[in-house]
Amino acid sequence: MLRKRKNLHRRFFAGFTLIELLVVIAIIAILIALLLPAVQQAREAARRTQCKNQLKQLGLAMHNYHDVHNVFPHNHQRYTNGPMPSNLTGGFGWLVYSLPYLDQAPIYNKLSFDKQDRDSGITAHPDNKAIFRSALPMVNCPSNDNPTTQDNKWITSGGYRWRGNAGGNNRLGGTTDYVGNLGHIWGGWKDCNAVPDALVNDALPGTNLGQRGPNPGTPWVNGERANEWAKCNGVFRYGGSWSIRDIVDGTSNTVAVFENMHYIGGDPNHPSSNGRFNYGRSHFSSWMTTLGSNHTLRNPINNKKYLQGSFGGGDLRCESPSSRHVGGVQVTLGDGSVRFLSENIDHGVRYKIGVRNDNLPIGEF
Repeated sequence: MLRKRKNLHRRFFAGFTLIELLVVIAIIAILIALLLPAVQQAREAARRTQCKNQLKQLGLAMHNYHDVHNVFPHNHQRYTNGPMPSNLTGGFGWLVYSLPYLDQAPIYNKLSFDKQDRDSGITAHPDNKAIFRSALPMVNCPSNDNPTTQDNKWITSGGYRWRGNAGGNNRLGGTTDYVGNLGHIWGGWKDCNAVPDALVNDALPGTNLGQRGPNPGTPWVNGERANEWAKCNGVFRYGGSWSIRDIVDGTSNTVAVFENMHYIGGDPNHPSSNGRFNYGRSHFSSWMTTLGSNHTLRNPINNKKYLQGSFGGGDLRCESPSSRHVGGVQVTLGDGSVRFLSENIDHGVRYKIGVRNDNLPIGEF
């Protein structure tokens, strides 16, 4: 009888009470809540490092290309005047010509370079179309959670306002988050009227280098006119190439490539935006085209305040250096090194590192 009572006593105290279980669950929840931000930060740090390495590889590819051709990778832009008929020009951007130096020679060798006209675009050849639709992981920042393919309806033909004959799913193309620096320019369909001129004019107080004017400065460059391409004051231009000798301010002082998420953006007050900034990719984000793989440093970093955009957003003129990294963007300088630029960088400093030939001292940045 005594043994039986003892066993009953053990069974009675063998489990946890409801209160004890709730306390344990609460402690576990608190620990998870404390650990989750740390895990997320560690993952973002890893993604940011991978993004930095990819930008470094682009810098190496640029210089390896330069070693062979004595210029940086060039762009082919659709134009309305020049030595060749306008319907036989335009096409691939500098990332395409960098492929062999990014260990992607098999992709490069599949491309056809004889079908880049206004009417059919760079996707006319079946092999080109297949590659156009494909994502190229090395030109997309892993911190960007947007899809790496996007409807590129405006740029299948490589020009500004020519769509080519591609339609529907034929326009679905691989994207890029890295763009070549055209400089500090107003560029026709590469500028944004929503960024007030006063903001740019304040870049260099007391000078006219922040105003529309001669090169260097902030020149107006119509990307559709080949005779104006030489006014691009960055490391890249709409068509053709610059070389190291053209970077008179020094390769370590001039941005060559920077992050651009190609946000649709849009004015939060516009009916189509539903009161929110749209972080989706715009139609101008193809890694294969000049229009998607280049942009100007004129607009402020991570600019949202002035991103009005036409079409209710998605106007490439309003795009700016942007990233999913907190506080700024990563850039590749002309010497191939990679730096992080704060979104609070002085407008004058951003101007100086965006222009290759202004002969202005920069100092630390």
